This record gives sequence, structure tokens and C-alpha cells, in this order.
Amino acid sequence: MCNPPEATQPKIFTRNLYKKWAVTLLIEIGWFIWAFLDREERFGRFTEATPYIGFYYYMSITMIFGSLIAGATPAGGGAVAFPVMVLALGVPTRVGRDFSLGIQSFGMSAAAGIIFLLKVPLDYEALIWGTIGGAVGLLIGFEGIAPFLLPPYTKLFFVSLWLAFSVALFMLNRRLDRKVYNTAKEADLALLGLASTKPEVESGDVEVVPKDTEREALILKAKIKRIAVLTSIGLFGGICSSIAGSGLDMATFSILTLYYRESEKVATPTSVVLMAVNAVLGILCRFARIGGPYDPGEELALWKFISVCIPIVVIGAPLGAFVPIILSRHQIAYCLYVLSILQFVTAYSVVRPWSKPAPHNYGLFIASLVTLFGGCMLFYGVAKFGEKRDKMVENTAVEEKVDEESDANITKSDVSVGNTTEE
Repeated sequence: MCNPPEATQPKIFTRNLYKKWAVTLLIEIGWFIWAFLDREERFGRFTEATPYIGFYYYMSITMIFGSLIAGATPAGGGAVAFPVMVLALGVPTRVGRDFSLGIQSFGMSAAAGIIFLLKVPLDYEALIWGTIGGAVGLLIGFEGIAPFLLPPYTKLFFVSLWLAFSVALFMLNRRLDRKVYNTAKEADLALLGLASTKPEVESGDVEVVPKDTEREALILKAKIKRIAVLTSIGLFGGICSSIAGSGLDMATFSILTLYYRESEKVATPTSVVLMAVNAVLGILCRFARIGGPYDPGEELALWKFISVCIPIVVIGAPLGAFVPIILSRHQIAYCLYVLSILQFVTAYSVVRPWSKPAPHNYGLFIASLVTLFGGCMLFYGVAKFGEKRDKMVENTAVEEKVDEESDANITKSDVSVGNTTEE
């Protein structure tokens, strides 16, 4: 009997197409019905001049690329939107941040809906504890950090942090033969030598698997540490999101892939869903005026920017999931490297920290370099700890193999003794 031929990529794409477009088509239909109710007001916004530089449709074009990046990589659409708005269009940093949160609430939520619809594997522990940490980080950042940062510092903080993340991505892609896991929990169990769920088996006086009480204690200790790590990185990412509109996604992606050696196929959709939830929480906080009020005209401009980008991102973000079919993850990473360097250089050419009055001429340089090198050292340290964990897992596997061979030898000896006795 012949086995049925494996489905090709085009067939898989066609077979799942109706699922991927079901959500976005409904959103688009709702959008156009709403728009046609008042054509002059809604469609007129695209060609309306902004209070800053250019027209509103500039951001519509920008989010074509931003939404694709959001769906294809662990970087949210805000990674493109924020620097374009604050560096190229002269939009206040507060409005740029809130636009990033608002538009990701639509685009990344649409992508998250597709992820759940297709039952894409996720790390649910990272989702739960990252969401909790991210929510607390948002509140801390909105009330205690973001309002006190001057716009030039916010701009350089974002591009410096993004460049540091690119360094982390480079370190991840440098290792092609690394062992990967489906969840952080699975990585911890492998580290403890408890990945196997076999019941306790004894051979003579030698224990193959730790006793139940010892196993439970080890698993509980690892879980507490994992919760602390995921919540802490969520807190850090939430603070970054409160400053620049994104950050929780790339922070969580980095810790999952560099430290826990989680597969990018799980870490990327996990970071997308996590950032979608964080963006919704962030824009709701701004609805409640957490983080301060808007200046006259800012809120109206914000919602006009969002309205002209909604029909783009609700399709672009889910569609971005198909980009890896065309480009490899390394080619996508190269694009992100170029983008981050370009953003960094552009930010310095626009902000021109050397032209600022003292002490900001030195302060901007110092803050930017601390963010850049501090971020690089943080990600480098995380990667090193991840490599250390890999070696510990390898050592554990070797020890288990030696124990199994010893048990086998003991069993053979017992059998030989038994045969000799019978003779």
C-alpha cells in the first residue's frame, strides 16, 4: 500500500488560507461598512495633512512594512512605526508611543487570533507570567519613568535598545546546531535530568530516577526560578513598552531563545501574543489617562493616525506569518540588522546630541551608550548562561548514560551469579 504524498508548501498554504483570512476579512468588512457611513470624514483622512510633517497616509504606507515585520518576526509593528513617526514625521514621542500601542492592539491581536485559530504551539507559562510582569511594568513606566524622559532621550533609548536586540538576534543565529526545546519548562526538566516521565525504577540498590519527593522538590524549585525570570523580564519589557510602545516582545523572545534555548517556532508566536495583550493593556491605560493627559490636538491626531492604518495592519500582520516561506529566518534577520543600524544612525543625525545645551550634550551620549552597551552585555550574559545550561544538560545526559550502563552491568552480574548458583 502506497503512502499518500506529502503536501507541498503551496497546498498547505491553500488549505489553510480560508482560516487565515476568515478573521481579517470580517474585520475588513466591518471597517469598510463603518467607513462608507461617512465617506468624506473617513476616507478624507488619508490625504489630510497632519499637524506635524506630511499626510496621514504616510503612516498607512509605513505600516505595510511594519505589519509584515510584526507577523514575521519577534519585533512588533511599533519597531517600525515609532522611529518613523518621531524621527521622520516630527510627531511627539508620547503620540508615537501611543500610536504603536494602539495599532499593535489591532494588528498583533489579529495575528494572535490566527495563531490561536491554527493552534500554533505556544509557551503558556511565558504568556501568563510575562503578561503579569508586563502589566506591572507598564504602570511603573507610565507613571514613574516615561513622563520624566525628555523626547531626545526617548528617541535614543529606543534605537539603542533595538540595536542591542539585534546583537542578541545575531548571537542566536550564530549557533546553527544548538538543541532547542518547545517550552521553558521542558528546558528546565532537561537540565535537571527529569525530562523523562518514567516511573521510579530500581535495579538493586541503584536508583535510576530520583524519588518522588526529591523529584517534586527539584521541579518546584525550578518552577519558582522560572516564574521569577519570566516575570522579571516581563517587568523590564513592560517598562520599555511604556517608553517606546514596544519592547516586551523582543525582551521575552530573547530570554526564551538565548537562555531557555526555546525554538523560534514557539518563541516567535508567543512573543506576538504577549505583545498583543500588552498593547491592549497599554492603550487602555492611556484611555484612563494613566501617564498624563494629552496636549491640545494630540489625541485627535493620534486617532486619525490609527484609523488610516487599521485596514492595513489587520491583514498585514497575519500575512507576515507567510514571509518565512519566501525568506529564511537568516535573511529576515539580516533585514532587521540593517534596519536597526539605519534607525540608530538616523536618530543621531536627527537628534544631534552634540548640538544640545549642557548637560544634555553629554547626557544624551551617556544615556545612549549605557542603553546600547548595557543591553548588549545583558543579552551576552543571557546567551552565556544559556550555553552553560547546554553543557550542564550534556553532562547530565552523559551521567545518565553511565548510570544506565552500570545498571545493565549489575543486572548481567546478577544473572551470571544466578546461573552459577543453579549449576
